[in-house]
Amino acid sequence: MQVAGINHKQNPSFKNGFYNVTRELDSSVMLSRALIDLCGCDIPWVIMANNNTERKEKSRKLFSGFAVAWLTPFCTLPFSNRFAMKYIGKLTKSFWSNNHKAIHISNEFLKDTKSMMAELQRIANKTDKYPLEAIYGKFNPKNKKKYVQKLNIDELLKSVGGDEEELRKKLIRSKNAVFFSDCVFTFTTIGAFPFFNNEITKKDSGQSGFSAEMSMADKEIVEKRAENYEKSKRKKFLTYMGILTGTTLAMSLGAFASLYSKNGSKFVQNLRNGSKLFDYNKGIYMSRLPLFIGSAVTCIGSILAARNNTERKDVALRFGIPLTIFYGGDLLLSSLFANLSDRLFGTKLCKDDGSNKSAINKIFPKIKSIKQVMEEVEQGKISKTNKRVSAGIFWANMLILMVSMGYAVPTAINKMIKKDVEKDVQAGVNVKNNQSAMNQSNIVKPIRMEDFIKRV
Repeated sequence: MQVAGINHKQNPSFKNGFYNVTRELDSSVMLSRALIDLCGCDIPWVIMANNNTERKEKSRKLFSGFAVAWLTPFCTLPFSNRFAMKYIGKLTKSFWSNNHKAIHISNEFLKDTKSMMAELQRIANKTDKYPLEAIYGKFNPKNKKKYVQKLNIDELLKSVGGDEEELRKKLIRSKNAVFFSDCVFTFTTIGAFPFFNNEITKKDSGQSGFSAEMSMADKEIVEKRAENYEKSKRKKFLTYMGILTGTTLAMSLGAFASLYSKNGSKFVQNLRNGSKLFDYNKGIYMSRLPLFIGSAVTCIGSILAARNNTERKDVALRFGIPLTIFYGGDLLLSSLFANLSDRLFGTKLCKDDGSNKSAINKIFPKIKSIKQVMEEVEQGKISKTNKRVSAGIFWANMLILMVSMGYAVPTAINKMIKKDVEKDVQAGVNVKNNQSAMNQSNIVKPIRMEDFIKRV
């Protein structure tokens, strides 16, 4: 890649790799979310656990969530894309065909055949290769020397007898299959894991109940606080699976069925226009909206898997605060920093396409992605300073989010847990004291001789 006249093929540098990594993280909500969760939530929360049992439980959760967030785009989705194009859409003859890249097309261009063909041509003109996809290319016997993605539109049209409308429908069907299967796999794995994690903890520790409380109270009290969960855990698990399936179906129908429909109602048009929000960047990175909805659904799963009211509050806070910060605070901080930079240092990080006309956008304007900034630097439209500042804002933002979630959140939650347990412990002590007092009052005292004579 050429930036400002420097030939990076001849002069590789760490700086170049740094900007590329930053660009990839910025363009993939799932990857940046996974990094924040790992460094700002999971690892600090494991370290600040109340006991070893809780530490093990959170470590297992950390591993499962991290594995799904990173392995899904890098391993399963490239496979799913190829599978859907061959077996669902039946648009490719070979599993290794480079024409699978057609599935990368945005839903925005699948509203009509004219837009679709123009975008497919643009994709076909790009010969850049993605390292992750290149892994699959190595298994293709026809690409032993060098793997270069090249989309052949003529072959795609031949597979549907030259019918562009049929090609459009089959692309929608393929994309929908990938979206649905990925959502079910990802959010089932993340949201259902707490139920299995509870059983592992129960077997490992020899007792049921919220792991964080096991060092704060006797086994009897901890297990008593989890009685309701033990009785209804199967029903709660099935409830979560029902919510997950229903939500995924709703997203799938809203995003993709609307593209099929020829209904001209305003509601369907809005769904059709919003379908681009459910795209996968480069065919493997889930967009912000479905990831947000899926995260909210997995939060419900973790709340249902909570073993008592204290853990329920713990889960709601641990999910709710990062979710709010990442999807709200992250955007606001980036926008604020970019706006300040443009005003103070003359950079051009805020969008200048007329989309910042509203009152709120005057304070928190929409900003350019790092990818867009880098492209404009390459084209000579803006200076190199914009690229440096843009990357700096991204990492400063990430650091702020990690510190605020990694220390402040678990500190406050641990205090809440201790307070709740102390109430139940104290309540148990009071019950024992009252029982003891009642037992004492029921003891038959010996009657003195004087009292006996009086009674007679």
